[in-house]
Amino acid sequence: MKITIINASFRKNGATAKILNEFANQLRVHPDTDIDFFHLSDLKIEFCNGCCNCYKAGACFLEDDAEMLSQAISESDGLIIGTPCYASNVSGQLKTFIDRGHFVIEQLLKDKHAIGIVTYENAGANAVYKALKALFVFSGAKTTDKLVFKIPFDSDPITNKRMKDQIIKKASKLHYSIKNKKTSLISRITHFFVLNFGVKPFVLNKGQAYQGVLQHWKERGVSHKSV
Repeated sequence: MKITIINASFRKNGATAKILNEFANQLRVHPDTDIDFFHLSDLKIEFCNGCCNCYKAGACFLEDDAEMLSQAISESDGLIIGTPCYASNVSGQLKTFIDRGHFVIEQLLKDKHAIGIVTYENAGANAVYKALKALFVFSGAKTTDKLVFKIPFDSDPITNKRMKDQIIKKASKLHYSIKNKKTSLISRITHFFVLNFGVKPFVLNKGQAYQGVLQHWKERGVSHKSV
């Protein structure tokens, strides 16, 4: 199985990155698991300009790293995104990629398993995870999980035994869910309504203007028929 891990903090050795690296270490215990680890700060991802050309062409015309990262996610069985809490929201780097990443409309996470990780020092972390969970479920993820951790700035979360135990438990759960094709009933029901009464009617009404989206659906096994 393949799992993509994304560090959405600009800091490559901060608390969020350390938690993600420990997830990678725990997942590598399983010999059937390959990890793709990305620091968004290493990538060039331009702002979305709102042209909607990707919906017709199937890919963005901007030549940067956004398409590469979306492709890596599409080829994965699992996705872990970690972000610090900035003003009760995800990091700016992550929001930029979400806008470019072909998530909801193209159903990028269909049948994948996702974990959202949020680090914070003061408040607002639950709002951040809520945004990540909506992204996961609306994009088709089969299961979602979270790890929300309050920690002083510049501290090492891995020295905290409770944190280390949670990472071990959640990494094992992610591997088990992927291997045994587990599905969250709540996520499935929520996604059913979002897809069939929100996304599908919108896309199908666009016709050939969204032919790139329809091609993505075909590749990912999403039916073009409305309920």
